[in-house]
Amino acid sequence: MEYKKAHCEYLRYQAKQRFDKVRSTWIDCGKWALPHRTKWLLSQTEGERNNHHIVDPSHILALRSYVAGFLEGNTSANRPWYRIGSGNPEINLVPENHAWLDKFTRRTLVTLSSSNFYHAAGQFYYDFGVFNTGAFYIDEIKGGLFFHNLTPGAYYAINNGYGEAVVLVREFSMTVKALVDTYGKKKDGKHDWSNFSSNVRKMYEDGNYTSNVDVVHVIKENEYFDPVKPQALLNRRWISLTYEIGGQRGPNYQETAEFGAGGIDPLDKEEGQRYLSVKASKRKPFIIGKSDTSGNFEYGEKGPTLDALGLIKSLNKKAIGKDQALEQMLRPPLQGPANLKKSYITTAPNSYVPLDAQSMATSQGKGLRTIFEVNPAIGSLIQDVSDLRQQIGELYYADYLLYLSRNPKTRTARETDAIVQEQQLVIGPNLQSLNWTFNVPVAEFVMDFVLDEDPYLEPPPDALAGQFIRPEFISVFAQQQKAADLPSVDRYIAMITNVGQVNPKIWDKANLDKLADLYEDRLFLPAGLNNPQAKVDAMREQALAQQKRQRMLEETIPAVAGAAKDMRVTNKQ
Repeated sequence: MEYKKAHCEYLRYQAKQRFDKVRSTWIDCGKWALPHRTKWLLSQTEGERNNHHIVDPSHILALRSYVAGFLEGNTSANRPWYRIGSGNPEINLVPENHAWLDKFTRRTLVTLSSSNFYHAAGQFYYDFGVFNTGAFYIDEIKGGLFFHNLTPGAYYAINNGYGEAVVLVREFSMTVKALVDTYGKKKDGKHDWSNFSSNVRKMYEDGNYTSNVDVVHVIKENEYFDPVKPQALLNRRWISLTYEIGGQRGPNYQETAEFGAGGIDPLDKEEGQRYLSVKASKRKPFIIGKSDTSGNFEYGEKGPTLDALGLIKSLNKKAIGKDQALEQMLRPPLQGPANLKKSYITTAPNSYVPLDAQSMATSQGKGLRTIFEVNPAIGSLIQDVSDLRQQIGELYYADYLLYLSRNPKTRTARETDAIVQEQQLVIGPNLQSLNWTFNVPVAEFVMDFVLDEDPYLEPPPDALAGQFIRPEFISVFAQQQKAADLPSVDRYIAMITNVGQVNPKIWDKANLDKLADLYEDRLFLPAGLNNPQAKVDAMREQALAQQKRQRMLEETIPAVAGAAKDMRVTNKQ
C-alpha cells in the first residue's frame, strides 16, 4: 500500500479553499469575543495583547453564561445526559435487556468521566458560540480516551454528500526537539532518521532544538481498507498521515490537476515521500460540531456571536464615547484671552486665577471657558446601553439560561413555568444542530470504544443480537424539549380530579398506566421506578384472585356455620 503525499497536499489545498470563505468571519468574531483563540488565524506573536479593544465586556459575560449553560444543560458531568437503547421499545423493557443496556450506558459515561472530555467540552462550547464550529481530535490511549481541542483556523474539513466531515486536515508547528521526541524511533540505541527530513536531522544534531517545523496531519477514509480481511495494522477504515512541510512546496501550486493524469510531483521523490507517522483506526478519530449551515458547507454559518456582532461593536463604541465625554467634562480644554498665555493658571482646588480688566472685557466677562460644551444625555445613553446589553444577552440565550437566578422571587411558580416553557422553544434549532453534529458522534464513538475495549462489560443478551442500538438524549435541555406537552397533561389530570369529586365514574375514562408511562418517557426517570406492565398485570391478577378467594370464604363460612348449628340441634333431638 502506497499513500501519495501529493494527494494529501491536494486535499489540503481544496480544504483551505473552502475554509477561506469563513476565515474573515472567524477573525472578526474571534477578535471581539474570544481573542486568544485567533492566534493561528492572525499569526499573532506570543505575549502580544489581544483584547485591548474590548471596553464593555457584556458579551463576554453572556458568552460565559452560554458555555456554562450548555455544559450543564447538554453534556452534564453531574448527571447522565444520554441513555442507550434499541429502536424497539418492547425489547428495551425485557428485564435482562434493560439491565444490560443500563450497564452499557453507565460504562460509557464512566469512560467519558475518566477522560478529559468534560474539560475539553468547555472549550468546544466557546468555539461553538463564537465561530459556530468546534472540533475534537480523539486519541485512543491505553485504557482510555483523550480529546484535543483543535485551534480555529488550524484545521480544515471536507464533507461527503450527507454533510458529514470525512476529511480533516490539521496544520500545526512543533519544535525540533518535540518533533523528534514525538515521532522518532530508535534502532540499537540510535535515532532512526528514515521518517525525518535531512533538515530536521541537521538541526537536531546541531543542537538547534527550539526551531519550529510546520507539520500537516491528514485524516481520511482508507482507500485500501478491505472489510473482508481482519482489521489489523493498516487495514482499517480510517488512515492518519502526518508529514513535514517545512522547506517543501506549499499547497498553492498550479500543477494539482496533473495528479489525476498520472503526473509526477517532486513531493513523491526522495525525502518528499517520507511520513512522520502512518496510523490506521477503526473509528473516525475526529468530530466537528457546527451550527446551522446550507449547501453542504463544512462550517457553521449562524451563531450567537455572529448575530450579536453589530450590537457588540455598537456597545463598545458607545462605551468609548461615554468615557471621552466624561473626560472632557472632568478635564475640559479651555479658551480665553491671548494675554493670559503667560499668566499663572492653575486648576488646583481653592486656587485663584487673576484677570485684568482687558482680559475680562475680551472674554465677555467670563475669563476662561471650555472649548466644547459637552452635555451628554446621560439618561438616554444609559437606557440605550441597557437595551443593547439586553439584546446581546438574549442572542446568547442568557434570558433562558439565567432566568431563575435573575428572577428568584418576582413571579409565581405558574408564571415561571409558562415563561420557561416558552423560552425552551427558542433554543431548539441550535440544540438540534448540536445533536446531529456533536452529541450523536461523541456518544457513538464512546459506545463503539467501550464495546471493543472495556473488559468489565459482558456480551449483550441474545435478544439484542443484531439489533441496532443508539443513544437517546436525556440531558436537561432534552428533557425540557420533550416535556413540552406535560403542562397540558397536568391540566387534564387536574380536571379529572375536580370532576371526580362530583362523579367518580369519570375515572373510568382516565388511563393512569398510560400517565405513568408518559411521565417516565418525558422526564427520563431512573430505571426501575415504574414496574414493567407485565409485572403490573400479574400483580393485579393476583390481587383479583385474592379478592375472589376472600369472597368465597365470606360466602362459605356462614353456610358451614349454619350447617354445623343444624347438626348440633339434630344430635340433641
